Amino acid sequence: MKLKPMWMFVICCITPFILAYAAIQTNWLPDNTTNKGRLLSNDIQVPNWQGNDNTLWSIALSAPVDCGLVCAQQNQRLQKVYQALGKKQDKVSLVILGEVKNNEITQYPALPELRAGWLYLVDHHGLVVLAYPYEESEQKSRMLHKGLLSDLKKLLNYARSS
Repeated sequence: MKLKPMWMFVICCITPFILAYAAIQTNWLPDNTTNKGRLLSNDIQVPNWQGNDNTLWSIALSAPVDCGLVCAQQNQRLQKVYQALGKKQDKVSLVILGEVKNNEITQYPALPELRAGWLYLVDHHGLVVLAYPYEESEQKSRMLHKGLLSDLKKLLNYARSS
């Protein structure tokens, strides 16, 4: 009679481990995420990163020397996204990874791992986290930048709550 509660206890303790092991072995992972950008699978660190105390996130434009018109277009769109942040602008900075003739925006050396013309979200330690591809179409680009803005606002809200 006393063995029945003991077996129930053992079954209740072991069942979650068996289910977790089965989930890992079958590669069962959720397919959907809430972020709109592409999460980078490898760690890319911006060298000599000089984060400001006030800024939590930076929007970086990858602009190597051969970028040209694409980077000029993305830079204009980037300014619009930055203005759309409104009162949260003080928590976000704009950065260019490469050399562009722009004295207003902080510049760092180009990173060969990053694609030209793409936008990236960089945390305050210089770690590149999310990527947003370049879209030629104005409508697709607008939707992509809305996603960037959405992700950024969500990250800023998480930072405020912690």
